[in-house]
Amino acid sequence: MRMGRPQGKEQDVRFEPSDVPAFLPLWLAAGLASFIIIVLVGITIGFPLADRQQYRGPMQALPPAPRLQLTPAHDLEAYQAAKRRELRGRNGAIEAAMQDTAKQGWGPPR
Repeated sequence: MRMGRPQGKEQDVRFEPSDVPAFLPLWLAAGLASFIIIVLVGITIGFPLADRQQYRGPMQALPPAPRLQLTPAHDLEAYQAAKRRELRGRNGAIEAAMQDTAKQGWGPPR
């Protein structure tokens, strides 16, 4: 028997059995699980509002139904038509403001 090479069944072993204890992964997993449980219980006890919602004051009301825009193109055309009618009704005022600006020039009012 040589010192460097094991014979028989020991040749299939690819690690030293003394490197990792058999139950170390199990103990590490149990420790991690218990740590997580302790933290969650601590948060629940230390911060009672963290795990449930309570009434926090008035909520903003939702807009009336339907809340989705069904025909955006039609709504845009209606909006633009309303703005055109508004401008036509104030055409004289706009023209007068433009004439006043042309007389006075740019800058602060005189």
